[in-house]
Amino acid sequence: MSGAIGMISFIVFATISVAVVGTVVYVVVQALRAKDNKKTKFQFPTKTLFHIYLYLISFLTLIIALIGGAIAIKSALAYQFGTPFSYTLYKGSSFEEARMYDTTISKDTFEICPDAEVLTIGDADFCFDSQMPNTDLIVGLTLLLSMGILFAIHEFAISKITKEDKSQWLEKIYLFASLILYSIIGLISIPVSIYQLTNFLLLKPENYSYSTPDAPGMAIGMAVLSLPLWIYFLSKTSGTQKKTTKK
Repeated sequence: MSGAIGMISFIVFATISVAVVGTVVYVVVQALRAKDNKKTKFQFPTKTLFHIYLYLISFLTLIIALIGGAIAIKSALAYQFGTPFSYTLYKGSSFEEARMYDTTISKDTFEICPDAEVLTIGDADFCFDSQMPNTDLIVGLTLLLSMGILFAIHEFAISKITKEDKSQWLEKIYLFASLILYSIIGLISIPVSIYQLTNFLLLKPENYSYSTPDAPGMAIGMAVLSLPLWIYFLSKTSGTQKKTTKK
């Protein structure tokens, strides 16, 4: 939960920062143009700010919905294929290791996993919070559904903007930024998911050392969801470029 919140907070902060800087640059450029051309009066219509808001929230809600969907898929894969498929597990400490740090520990009071449950795989004991898949499923579905609804509402509002009022430059920035974002996510998550899945299937439990192999669940979720978005924004951007060329 804390990891998802941290990731989302970073994305929101970064996106808003870029949007603010872009808006300031746009205002400065328009003001300088109006200053050079005395016949043109500088104006920054309220509808432009509203359009920026619509595209910005659409951009944010879609990426947050993607993260939520990937978390939900990761949790679902854990139920289907086992906990190690979605969560990397770490071995619990042995009594001898614990005694190195605390000599007052006895075998009667020693716990392999003080703050988690013991999950035995092969001959090794690993520590894991059994409530994590349930929590991740709830968090993931909550983010996916709530952000999906907000995204649909703002996309509907964008579709209602008439061609005369629509800011073509803003639409192009939105489409191109989305295309780059989901291209990068796809380029990273697809090979990572293939590598982690292959490593997970080939490495046998008796060869696990300090931890289980890197769990492929999250990477698979990101790849599955980012690929159609990548294709969608690629087609939308291509369609926009064709319209511009015809004009």
